Amino acid sequence: MRKELRQRLATEYRYAATKMQEVPPERKMFYFSVLFGEAQRVLNFEWDRDLALVYIVSHQSHALISGQAHMFGTLLPIKASTVFDMLIQATFDIAAYYEKEENEIGKEELYQILGRIAEITYATNGNGTYLFEKGTIEF
Repeated sequence: MRKELRQRLATEYRYAATKMQEVPPERKMFYFSVLFGEAQRVLNFEWDRDLALVYIVSHQSHALISGQAHMFGTLLPIKASTVFDMLIQATFDIAAYYEKEENEIGKEELYQILGRIAEITYATNGNGTYLFEKGTIEF
């Protein structure tokens, strides 16, 4: 991916993570949506399979967590602050990933971050709640 597009992603993702730290809980997912929104914009300029993965994982995470919060008013069994703190850290980590030169990084780093987002999301829904309560999923 071109350097200027990587920098654009890094800048937007870092801004979103910073704003997530500053705003009240009901607005945090609004800024988390920057992950898939900016990914989609950049994909219009240059196709990148890994960025498409960022789009899919963050979009689904946003939809599932937002739906859970809307339905129950909370993110049981995990405190909302824990979920948000973990999503904020993951967003900062993705920003840091895109700040690096392409030749400095391995895809494994990105996959680990996206796996963390998927795990956070899974733990807030259905069977993931069961596994979290059982101690199979730990944070």
